[in-house]
Amino acid sequence: MAQEPEEVKVEETVEETETPEVNKVEETKEQPTPTKNEILRELSKEYGVNLFEAEGLQKYKEYVDSQKTEQDKMQEQLQEYEQEKSKWESERLNYESKLKATQLGINEDNLADVLKLADNDPNKIEEIVKKYPNFRSKDGIKIGVQDPANNKQPTDKSDVEAYMASNPRIYKK
Repeated sequence: MAQEPEEVKVEETVEETETPEVNKVEETKEQPTPTKNEILRELSKEYGVNLFEAEGLQKYKEYVDSQKTEQDKMQEQLQEYEQEKSKWESERLNYESKLKATQLGINEDNLADVLKLADNDPNKIEEIVKKYPNFRSKDGIKIGVQDPANNKQPTDKSDVEAYMASNPRIYKK
């Protein structure tokens, strides 16, 4: 019972389809952007002033200023004052934040981190210190001469007197 292979009939059909014509894109030559010197040369010709020299540039600035209305000049001045005011306000806030941080006993090494967390807002610094008490200085303020290599608190006794006081059996008074 061997199976005989069945014949498979395959019909070949070819359909012709029309391909849409692709519109050819015309190449346009873009004009290169003018350089600074070309712009200055054109403005010099237009206004009759040599903008390559300081004197000609000054005359051009005077001409532009004379074309502005009084309201435009006042608006520019107002913008300058507002920028200066915001600069001074940010500096004042920065100093106020630093003062508040030092009053709360924050170590100078951690000062920048605390100010960054508080967004330079002096009212938020106290909350930051409550949440992260490790920013606070543990030693407090020390007054007096200290040896940074020894890290001992200064005393009123000399080294010899301190040694003698620590060995009372050897040195009797």
